[in-house]
Amino acid sequence: MANKKVIGAITARMSSTRLPGKVLLKMAGKSIFAHHVERMKAVQGLDGVFLATSNDPKNKPLIEEAESLGCGWFAGAEQDIVDRHIQLCEREGADAFIRVTCDSPIFDIDSASRFVEEFKKNYQDLVYVSNMTMIQGTLSELLSLDAMREVHKHYRGAAISLYIKEHLEEFKSRGIEIDIDLCRPEYRLTIDEKIDIDMITKIYEALYKGRPLDLREVYTWLDDNPDVARMNMQVGIKGCEQQSANLTEKPLYSIVQSGKKHIILDEQKRLVEPRDFIAKLGGLFPELKR
Repeated sequence: MANKKVIGAITARMSSTRLPGKVLLKMAGKSIFAHHVERMKAVQGLDGVFLATSNDPKNKPLIEEAESLGCGWFAGAEQDIVDRHIQLCEREGADAFIRVTCDSPIFDIDSASRFVEEFKKNYQDLVYVSNMTMIQGTLSELLSLDAMREVHKHYRGAAISLYIKEHLEEFKSRGIEIDIDLCRPEYRLTIDEKIDIDMITKIYEALYKGRPLDLREVYTWLDDNPDVARMNMQVGIKGCEQQSANLTEKPLYSIVQSGKKHIILDEQKRLVEPRDFIAKLGGLFPELKR
């Protein structure tokens, strides 16, 4: 597949279940959607950036915002989100797309650029980060048009990569690792509740200087401002997000129920004796020995 075309797709709508209209709320003088567009335009190798929204009339202000930002748009089915992205790619002649939902205003630009580079070098149906989950709101993923056509036969909802992750043997996928200093799962940088907006707004007010925030700088600032970092730590995650994360992350150990008891498995799913597990924990967390 020569001259592969990859576009950026920002999935957004005005009728959010928990925070209607959140995508146009302001942070540091720009809408949340505008910050997503700014970051997506910084991803290297993309052949255009687009809003992927629904044909609900309520999305008209969002479409107008996209147009004012020089961002393309496509309005498709409200519920069939997979088809929305298929039609966008078909209209634009794209072979794949980088996808973020409009609740990740600090998603990592560098890993998204690596996804594009990887796809254009070697075709993949899914390119993702393997050593960090998407739950925290800092990652995107690359999906091929061909994969979306296959997914559409089985699934049409919001978790558009879930079917692929559940059936990896049927697709070409590539997991890449990011720098360990960008793997900070203790920080929640996604927007689902008002407290998330309050927390991320504080980050933008402190650090935004008219260009995309550097994720490393964000983490350093959060390390120095633990009261802000803790603001949204009690917010739960959606079931589909947890399921998707469990399919791609690689835990060192798992505690699972086996009949009426619990057992411990290592990363190769081998049984670990409790006393050995406790000894391993001592090695991982020396402070426990104090």
